[in-house]
Amino acid sequence: MNELFLKIINMSISASWLILAVLILRLVLKKAPKWVNVLLWGIVAVRLICPLSFESALSLIPSSETIPLDIEMAAKPTIDSGVPAINSVVNPVLSSFAPPQHVLTSANPLQIWIPILNIIWLIGVGALLLYTAVSYWRLCRKVDTAVRYKGNIFQSENVSSPFVLGIIKPRIYLPFNMNGQDLEHVVAHEQAHIRRKDHWWKPLGFLLLTIHWFNPLMWLAYVLLCRDIELACDEKVIKELGNEQRADYMQALVACSVNRRMIAACPLAFGEVGVKERVKSVMNYKKPAFWVIIIAVIICVGVAACFLTNPKQDRYTLRIVVPAGSQEEFVYTEEEVSTVRNSIKIWSGDGLGDTEVLLFPVNKTAETGYTATYLTHGMSVEFDAENDTWFKIGVNMQNPTNEDIIVYVEVENVEVRIVDEINSVIEWFDYLETPDEMKWDGSLEISLTEFPDVTFRWTYGEMLAVKGSKSTSLYTGMPIWNAYFCDLTGDGLPELCSSISWGSGMIDNRVIIYDYANGVSYELSDRGYFDFTLRQDHQDGRLYVDKTKYHTDELVETGRLVFKNHCIQIEGFSNEAHQVFQAEILEIHNGNYLVKPVEGSWELSSADRIEVSIRNVHPSPEPEIGDVIEIEYAGEILETYPAQIADVYGIKVIEKNKGFTHLANDD
Repeated sequence: MNELFLKIINMSISASWLILAVLILRLVLKKAPKWVNVLLWGIVAVRLICPLSFESALSLIPSSETIPLDIEMAAKPTIDSGVPAINSVVNPVLSSFAPPQHVLTSANPLQIWIPILNIIWLIGVGALLLYTAVSYWRLCRKVDTAVRYKGNIFQSENVSSPFVLGIIKPRIYLPFNMNGQDLEHVVAHEQAHIRRKDHWWKPLGFLLLTIHWFNPLMWLAYVLLCRDIELACDEKVIKELGNEQRADYMQALVACSVNRRMIAACPLAFGEVGVKERVKSVMNYKKPAFWVIIIAVIICVGVAACFLTNPKQDRYTLRIVVPAGSQEEFVYTEEEVSTVRNSIKIWSGDGLGDTEVLLFPVNKTAETGYTATYLTHGMSVEFDAENDTWFKIGVNMQNPTNEDIIVYVEVENVEVRIVDEINSVIEWFDYLETPDEMKWDGSLEISLTEFPDVTFRWTYGEMLAVKGSKSTSLYTGMPIWNAYFCDLTGDGLPELCSSISWGSGMIDNRVIIYDYANGVSYELSDRGYFDFTLRQDHQDGRLYVDKTKYHTDELVETGRLVFKNHCIQIEGFSNEAHQVFQAEILEIHNGNYLVKPVEGSWELSSADRIEVSIRNVHPSPEPEIGDVIEIEYAGEILETYPAQIADVYGIKVIEKNKGFTHLANDD
């Protein structure tokens, strides 16, 4: 609902520029037929009704989305009105809503204020709808006793001024005390309303006012719409009358005039709106020249072209996701950009402070990347860029937190394409979930259009590239569990990605990526400590790596397989790798274990006595002296005596003490 509210505000702001234009044109087109003004208000209605619009270089709307729909979630909320002077006044105020960077908070105040304003808007809409319903009901009650005069014309003693009521079957209601001359002119006027369908347009205008009641320009527009409807209707009637009859028509206007102070959706009352202005218009009426009508129509077409379209976008806001736990490195936009003017201009957007920025050509090697340039918030940098080349924009960021951070860059002079990463992943086979289906004595083959002369052949223990009569071994495994093709490096050619088992006696799982185009392979492995397996997520279609404790199903972490900084990485993996060793408990005291690493462990070469804090772990079953335990930790072993490990993440018993002696110190 908040997004709908912000969408309506943006539509109202866009329409406001059109309303201002119509206000000016009403003064310019004084000699034009009055129906031209009504047509201009119709263009305003179209702008208010249609949520979508075409882009055009002719558009005079400064910004199609002044308020971002996700502004309440932005780290630094800003608007883009398309008018720098307005932005410079409003954005500092909005920025003051953002919490200081050193304050950790889950929401900024806009997340509270926008729902409140949404509720206020709904209350306003409800109040105006209720007012309309009550007014219509009271009016219907007043004319319950009306007597048919003829056709759809009725007379009532409760009616003080003539009007049209009804949308589907409109009726004309007249007071009883009208003389014959006034009645003739009034009926002609009201019938003109019905022929022009004004009994539809005025309620539609009020409905739009009800939705956009918070916009003062909408109230002014509705008042002027009602006046222009009456003026256009007067003009339609009097253009067939002589001077004497026009004088009688003016007299009827004055006789039927009413003083209404409240704005209403209905009815169309003969003497309700702007009687003084209408009398002057009738007195001074001259048939418009043909050339005036032509110019007025051309202006209306121009207004529609300039204000019903959105500004053509060559400036875009692009999102960059900074993975949780990432060190300082360049992270890139998901979208790719290409210059339309031989240069690309970049600004920092929401969440992005002063940092380095660069352009990286997606179809070229790393050595051809552009030199990083320092980007200051509020300033822009401009890169000369090659035509027909697609780039990703990178910023130098780090994220020590446990959640992804989203920042934005703004770019100009570009066209943007979204890389379809989902379709770039091709599953060849995957036996990890169904090992019983493995073809242990068979083979599989596949050919790709990217490598027209090559056939890739799999057997359970080897991946081959067959070109003519020559076979090249790419990698081996015992077995190769799965294989996917995915363009990770961004060179337009897919890499082979597989999970394999490896080893004799001590077997671990690892992930291997083979870049056939460049003859380079990458591997994820941590033999004896962790297993790595590859899978495709069926919701987003991307490749993920699962990291589990060695020879168990205990998941440590999972993340998306990506290629960054010229190497394979896993988005979402913790920044600091956990290490594991086994040790025998020598003493237990004061929330610490004194342990001796087992023979053959790296930790034993560092210290023969290590004090391990257990304050943040709760091993089950409770270890005892003499037990052999497995300790998972991060960081360095402090060079004290005994040595110390502070960052302990897990402890579990590997081997229980087989003796009967239990020693414990509870100092």
